[in-house]
Amino acid sequence: MKYEIVGIGNALVDVQLKVEDHFLSENSLIKGQMALRAHEEQKNLLDKFAGKALHICSGGSAANTIHGLGAMGVSTYYIGKVAADEYGHHYTTDMKNCGVGFPGPDAKDSGTGTSVILITPDAQRTMVTSLGISSSLHPENVDETIIKNARYVYIEGYLWTGDSTREAALKVAAIARKAGIPVAFTLSDVFVVNSFRKEIMDFIQWNVDILFCNDSEGMALTEKNSAGEAFDELISLADTVFFTCGKSGAWAKTQSQPRVEAHSYNVEAIDTTGAGDLFAAGALLGLLHNKSLKESVILGNYCASQVITHLGARLPAHSHKNISKIINEYQE
Repeated sequence: MKYEIVGIGNALVDVQLKVEDHFLSENSLIKGQMALRAHEEQKNLLDKFAGKALHICSGGSAANTIHGLGAMGVSTYYIGKVAADEYGHHYTTDMKNCGVGFPGPDAKDSGTGTSVILITPDAQRTMVTSLGISSSLHPENVDETIIKNARYVYIEGYLWTGDSTREAALKVAAIARKAGIPVAFTLSDVFVVNSFRKEIMDFIQWNVDILFCNDSEGMALTEKNSAGEAFDELISLADTVFFTCGKSGAWAKTQSQPRVEAHSYNVEAIDTTGAGDLFAAGALLGLLHNKSLKESVILGNYCASQVITHLGARLPAHSHKNISKIINEYQE
C-alpha cells in the first residue's frame, strides 16, 4: 500500500495532569520543555499525585502530526515502537482507528514509553518523559519500500536523544533523498536543540527540505536573540521553513518566495500539548493539496488552534475537514 506521508518518532502515551507553576521549580523542571527521566524517577513524580484523576492519551511528536493528518483524511504510516502491554494496545488501537498504518505492539519486555505532561494555569505543557521501548527503535524497523512509495517523510528531532533512534531517522532521510522524496523535519523541543545543536544543524543542511520549529527552538538553534534573525538564518539551511510564534501566529518562506504570515486563531487555550505538531499536520496538508504557502500556514494555524481547546494532542471530532472551507473562512 502507498502512503502520502510516512512519519517516524518516539511512540509515547501521554499522562496529563494539571499543576501550579511552583510545582515545576520545586522539581527542577523548565516550563515548556521536555526532560528525559528514568522510569523510576518518572514513577516517583507520578506518586505525588496518587488518587488524583489522570488524563491518558496517545502521544509522541511525529505521531501527533501523523494522527492529525489521518484525521484530515490523508493516507499515513507511522514508524514507532510500543510494547505488548495495556498502553501499547491502547496506542495501536488509537492509531489504526484513525486510519494510520502502524506496525503494532512489540513483544519485548520493556514497557511502552510514557510522557508525564504537566499543564500549568497558562495552558503551557512541561514534559517528563521515560522512553521505554520506543528507545529501541532502530534502522531495521524502517521498511524501505514504504518510504520509497511516500510523497513526503516526516522526522522528529526527539530521535536524536538515542543512537539507534537517530540512525533510524537518518536511514529514512537517506532513502527519501535517494528517491527524490521531500524530507520534513521538526526540531521538537529546545532541550533537543541545546543538546544536539551541531548534529541537527548538519542534518538540516544536508537532508531537510521542509523545516518546522517555533521561535524558541529557532533562536536556540541559530543562537540569535530575535525571532526575525533566527528565521532569516534558518531559510539559508532548508528550502522551506515554517516558523510558529505562539499567539502571534506563524511565518513561512521558501528559497524563492517572500515571507508570508498568518495570525493565530482567537480561542481559549486549555492545553498547548501538540500545538506545534498539529500546526505541522495542517501545513503539510496544504502542501499535499498544492495550496499556496500562505494557505498552508492558515491550515497549520487552524489545526493548532483546534487541538489546544481540549486536553490531549488529538484534533477534536468537530474540527472542520474541508480545507477549502477553512481557508475561505480565514479573516485577515
